[in-house]
Amino acid sequence: MRILSLTFLFSLCLSLSVPASAEETQIMIRAKAADAKYIGTSVGGIRVTIEDAETGEIVNQGWINGGTGDTDTLIKNPIKRGQTLTTNKTAGYLATIDINTPRLLRFKLIGPYGYRQSLQEASVTSWVIPGKHLLGDGITLTMPGFIVDAWTQVLEGGKVEFYTKASLLCGCPITKDGLWQPDNYEAKAIIMRDDKKVDEVALDFTGPIGLFSAKTVINTSGHYKAIVYLIDQTTGNVGVDRTMFEVNLD
Repeated sequence: MRILSLTFLFSLCLSLSVPASAEETQIMIRAKAADAKYIGTSVGGIRVTIEDAETGEIVNQGWINGGTGDTDTLIKNPIKRGQTLTTNKTAGYLATIDINTPRLLRFKLIGPYGYRQSLQEASVTSWVIPGKHLLGDGITLTMPGFIVDAWTQVLEGGKVEFYTKASLLCGCPITKDGLWQPDNYEAKAIIMRDDKKVDEVALDFTGPIGLFSAKTVINTSGHYKAIVYLIDQTTGNVGVDRTMFEVNLD
């Protein structure tokens, strides 16, 4: 009897000391531009890092690539509760992780990598259960911002022209009669010299797609920096780019 008891205790201790086998668990991660569509290949993709929220251990990394999704579903038509918004062509990253116990994971996104001056970062934590896949729309993070690509042209007599090509973070176009109209946004160039603001110029939409421009005259020679921004105070989308230029009046 004593031998049987010892055998039972040994087996019990052994079973408690051996961790449960890890289960393969799939998670779809997506990034959606605020007030727009999904972010994917057309703007350089989104970098995904998945880490344990409690220990910081990185458990998976990859890239969100694919299409921006269906415009009618995402923008034109009302979205119903529980409605699936994506297809197998919609941008996403399918992560596969092996876990043997529920873990609190942090999903960190940064991009779009095709426009590094417009990089945004977003993160969220979520519990993941072994073997319980999170597919379909998956875990979707909304990323605010605009893509803003600015440049200047310096002419004779201190005349300076400012230009910026802008879009939503997914690359969705800004057009006069489209779904994202320039009248909803404010575009300006803040002119700096020696880290001091010397002027501010409003940029007008000159189109046809996403192009804003302005002209001004600078009366002092020197090196300048233009901080060009686009803002939508209704949605919270903001994009900024910086460009340097020199005025020589000699």
